[in-house]
Amino acid sequence: MTLKEAIDFGAHALKNNQIQRPYLESEILLSHILNQSRIYLHSHSTQNLSSFHEMLFIDLIQRRKNLEPIEYITNKVGFYGEEFYIDRGVLIPRPETEILVDKAKDIIAQNNYKNIAEIGIGSGIISIMLALLLPDSNLNFYASDIAPEALFNTHVNLKKFKVSNIKLYKSSFLDFNKEENICFDLLVSNPPYIKKGEILPTSLSFEPQKALFGGEKGDEILHQIIRLTYENEIPHLICEMGYNQRESIESLMQNIPHQKLEFYQDLANLERGFIIKF
Repeated sequence: MTLKEAIDFGAHALKNNQIQRPYLESEILLSHILNQSRIYLHSHSTQNLSSFHEMLFIDLIQRRKNLEPIEYITNKVGFYGEEFYIDRGVLIPRPETEILVDKAKDIIAQNNYKNIAEIGIGSGIISIMLALLLPDSNLNFYASDIAPEALFNTHVNLKKFKVSNIKLYKSSFLDFNKEENICFDLLVSNPPYIKKGEILPTSLSFEPQKALFGGEKGDEILHQIIRLTYENEIPHLICEMGYNQRESIESLMQNIPHQKLEFYQDLANLERGFIIKF
C-alpha cells in the first residue's frame, strides 16, 4: 500500500465502525507508526509502506475499530496545549479538567500558596501543568495514587517536561502524610465520582474502573476528600465532581465549618467542580 492507499483503507474501516473522524484518525495512526507528521503523509502520498509498517498499521486500525481510545493506541493525549504520555491503567484526561487547572492556578497565585497536595494523580497532568504555569513560585507538590500504572505514567511525564518539584507517593488519599507531616495550603483532586452500576459508553470499558466509579452512590470519595481536607486543616480544596452531585456536596457542607463553598461549570454549562475555603 502507498501512504494514500493506507489512509483510505484505514478511514473506510473506521467509518464502517461509526468512528466520527475516520480520515483524521487514520492519518493520526499512520503518522504514529511512521513517526512523521500528517503533512508528510500527504506530501509523500505515493510512497510505499514497508510490509512491517503495513502490518502494524492494520493492527492499530483493528484496535481502534474495537473502540479502544486512540490515546491508548498512540500513548499520547493533548491537555492544556501540551502532549502528555498516557497508557492503559490511567484515566484519559478530559478537556474540562483544564478548568480545574485554571482555577487552582488562580487560587495559588492569589494566596501565595507553596505546598500543594493532589489525591489520585493519574497521569500527572494537573500538578505538572500547575508547575509549568507557575514556574517561579517555589511550589512544592505532593501527590498520591494507589495505582502503580498511574505513578509510572506521571514519572514518564515528569521526565518529559523536566519537572522536579513534584514528589510521588504510592498511597491512599493523604496516608503518606502521617510520616511527612506537611502543612498543605491547597488540595486538588479529580477523583472517581460515577455511581456504581451506571451504564457507560463502550470506550470507557478500556479505562481503569477504579478511576471512574466512586462507590454505591458515586459521591463517597468526594465526601471523604472533603472531610480529610477539613481534618488536616488545609485552607483550600478544589475538586472535580459529577454534574448531578451539587446537592450532595451542599448537604455535607452543612455540617462542616467553612468560609466559602462555590461551584463551577464545564464547557457544556454542567456543574463540574467545587471550591471550598475553610
